[in-house]
Amino acid sequence: MAQKFKLQTVLDYRKILEDQAQQKLAETLQAQTVLEQQNQAIEQQRVSVVAQIEQKQSEGLSVMELQLFEDEIFHLRQKQSRLKEQLEQMTLMLNQCRLELMHAMRERKVIEKLKDKQLAEYLRKLDQKERILLDEISLRRKGDR
Repeated sequence: MAQKFKLQTVLDYRKILEDQAQQKLAETLQAQTVLEQQNQAIEQQRVSVVAQIEQKQSEGLSVMELQLFEDEIFHLRQKQSRLKEQLEQMTLMLNQCRLELMHAMRERKVIEKLKDKQLAEYLRKLDQKERILLDEISLRRKGDR
């Protein structure tokens, strides 16, 4: 029977940390996607408002209507500016999440390498014991003859 890996609890813990880092990265990517979709929706609204202004100008546009359209465009640009800042922060968070995930993966792999080395050493010793035992059996049979 293979001997128990002494650092198995550490390995299990590092796997949990890696899973958590992967989950955090996935959530951050999802949040970034939502922000990008919101930004695209606002851009479409802004383009729509500009198209409405152009259409109204051909029909005749009052100063009051023009002011309302300009106010709407101003507010949409402000929203886009805030979203752009959030997206920049999200990019920084993504980079941090990726670094944390890489670190967690590296830490897990170190323990897994130790586990593999311990198993290989155990198998080597087992093989050595088996050869010694087979040699003894073979010598006994020769001695009995």
